[in-house]
Amino acid sequence: MKNLTSSFSISQKPKPDDLIVSINSRKEILFNKKNKNFFHKVPDQLPSQIFKIFEEDNLNIFLVEELKEINEECEYLSKKFLYSHLNENSLILISRAFQIYDWIYKQKFCSRTGNKLSEVREDLSKFCDSCTREYFPKMSPCILAAITHNKKILLVKHNNEIRTLSTVIAGFVELGESLEDCVKREVFEEVGLKIKNIKYLASQSWPFPNQLMMAFSAEALNDRFEIDNNEILEANWYSKENLPQIPPEPSLSNTLILNTLKTMI
Repeated sequence: MKNLTSSFSISQKPKPDDLIVSINSRKEILFNKKNKNFFHKVPDQLPSQIFKIFEEDNLNIFLVEELKEINEECEYLSKKFLYSHLNENSLILISRAFQIYDWIYKQKFCSRTGNKLSEVREDLSKFCDSCTREYFPKMSPCILAAITHNKKILLVKHNNEIRTLSTVIAGFVELGESLEDCVKREVFEEVGLKIKNIKYLASQSWPFPNQLMMAFSAEALNDRFEIDNNEILEANWYSKENLPQIPPEPSLSNTLILNTLKTMI
């Protein structure tokens, strides 16, 4: 499935040829071990709440809660076991499924009054009866920055990430900040480098936990870095020939690193 279009409905019901994705109360997603897929045929008995989250041509995909019965080919997997099964298509699916699940089942109270919000509506909103405020789901914008200098790329190991992987600099966008300013700030805060020629590459929804990743490349004015030990475990300049272990596909970090290496002069 390569033409998934985001769509939402609380009223539409699945047809026999439609598909479902199922997430349980432990935030585990149903996975078919035989065909390595997160999509499933519509079962005979569906949970009471059903939400359309995608459409593709004449096919719809629905998010449902835990199924009462699953066959032996299927199991519910937690997020930490998903990485080896991800590809570009499945990442799109689980990103939207997990984030909508959190919005529907985890975000329940008004931040102004503390009163319980309504059930989700057809436009994905919820509202508070007391203050009449409408709420919509939110995500966290985050930048990725691949920094180059003299045909080398700067890769780091973050203290809060998998420490065997070397990757690009990353950070959350602050209030009132442009994406380019965020790239400059994060690079300077984490490795003390001034940069130029900031270029945008691509974006990716990332459900670990709830981020919109935006990838940039930039050139360092010099190669003398000083790491922030609170954020960074280590940092080094690498050439194409001595690249360390980097994040795997389908992560945007992988795409950014490989694209940057191709364009280095």
